[in-house]
Amino acid sequence: MSRKIVSMQIRVTEPVRERAKKVAKAHGDTLSELVLKLLANTGDKELKKLVENELKERPKPGRPW
Repeated sequence: MSRKIVSMQIRVTEPVRERAKKVAKAHGDTLSELVLKLLANTGDKELKKLVENELKERPKPGRPW
């Protein structure tokens, strides 16, 4: 089954972005995975289920060797 992937942007200052990248790396995640996990913690059950499914199906970053 093919999934359509779309982009979502947020506007932040460079220091916020760099710190968020460091935090994500410390947790073994990409910045996108960190943001998705934070979205899942909003308390909305449907959003949490969708994010968990997305993270499970998401290919790992890097080249697929």
